[in-house]
Amino acid sequence: MRAKTDWARFLPAAIAGAILAFVLDVTWHGTIVRDMYANYPSRAPEEVQALLPFLFATYVVQLPTFCYLYLRIYRERTLANALWWGAWGGYFVVIPNEQFFVGIPGMGFGLLGMQVVEGIVLTMLLMAFFHLAYRPRPLGEIPGAAQVKPDWGRFFAVAVSGAMLIFVIDIAFHGTVAPKLFPGIYPSPDYPHRPVEESKALLPFLCQTYIVQLTMFCYMYLRMYPERGFASAVWWGVWGALFVFIPNMQIFVTMRGYTWTMLGIQVVEGVALPVMMIAWFEALYRPKARADALAMAG
Repeated sequence: MRAKTDWARFLPAAIAGAILAFVLDVTWHGTIVRDMYANYPSRAPEEVQALLPFLFATYVVQLPTFCYLYLRIYRERTLANALWWGAWGGYFVVIPNEQFFVGIPGMGFGLLGMQVVEGIVLTMLLMAFFHLAYRPRPLGEIPGAAQVKPDWGRFFAVAVSGAMLIFVIDIAFHGTVAPKLFPGIYPSPDYPHRPVEESKALLPFLCQTYIVQLTMFCYMYLRMYPERGFASAVWWGVWGALFVFIPNMQIFVTMRGYTWTMLGIQVVEGVALPVMMIAWFEALYRPKARADALAMAG
C-alpha cells in the first residue's frame, strides 16, 4: 500500500520548488561561477537568452517529476529520506553531465566536479523545501505489492550486463549509425568535439557512467513497481527515459552547434535504449525470494 498523492498540494509545492531551483541554478552558473566556463563551447548570449523559456520549462517538468519519484520510492516520508533521495537521486540526475563531458572540448574535471556537487546540493535543497511545503491531506491508500529487497547477486549480474550492452549500442549509434543515417545533420557541422584520442582515453570513464546510471534505473523500477511485469517495465522505460533525458535538453540550451534536429534524434534514441534496458532486466532478473520474505521497511 502507498499513500495517494494530494495533487492540489503537490503541484504548488513542487512547482514552487522548481522555480526556486531554476533561479538559483541560473544565477550560480550564469553569474557566480561564470569564469569556469571560459573554455566551454557556449552559444552566444543572445541565443541562450532566446532559449531561456525552454530551459525554464525543462525545470518545471523535471523537478516536480523528481518530487513524484520520491513519493513513489519512499513510502515513509521523513526529512532524512527526502535529503537522502536528494543526494543519490540528484547524482542520478547529473550523470548525463558526466557523459557529455567525454565529448565536450575545453571541459575539465574541475568544471564537471563543480556541476556534480552543485547539482546534488540543489536537489537536496529542493527536497528539503518540498518536504516542508507538502503537507498532504489523508486521502487513503492505493493497493499494491510490498517493496522488496533485491536479490543483489542476480540484480547486479543482470543490470550491469544490460548496461554494458546499452553502452555498446549507444556508442555505435552516435559514432557510426546516426552519421550514416543523417549525413551532414548528425552531428551538425559546427558541433564541438574533443580530439579523438582524448575521447578514447575517457571511454572507461564513460562506460562506468552507463553502469551506474542504468543500474540505478533498474533499482528505481523495483522500488516503484514491486509487482513488476512487462507492462510496468515498458511504461517505466518510457517515462523514466524522458526524465533521464531532460538534462540533455538543458545542455542543449547552452552548447554551440547543438541543433533541434540533433536533440530530436537523441530523444527518440534516448527513450528506445532505456526501454530495451528495462525489458532486458525484467526478462532476466529472477530473484530467489519474494515480497513476503524480503519486505522492506521503506
